[in-house]
Amino acid sequence: DRVIAALDDLGPGLQDAALRCCCLLEGLEITEKRLGWSARSGKIVLRISLQRLVRHYEQTMGKFAPRIG
Repeated sequence: DRVIAALDDLGPGLQDAALRCCCLLEGLEITEKRLGWSARSGKIVLRISLQRLVRHYEQTMGKFAPRIG
């Protein structure tokens, strides 16, 4: 439930990058090709996704909550 809530918070574009690279362990180049993005854009989108995930978990769990994993 927590993962679904976090991905929902990201929205469609950011959600795709986070899900494919972090959960499915797909490489950035493959993700860019499958989503039709230009080269090296995946790195930027993934960085924004990860920053938003940090914000999501800080808001829902607190800044000093125990780390997952």
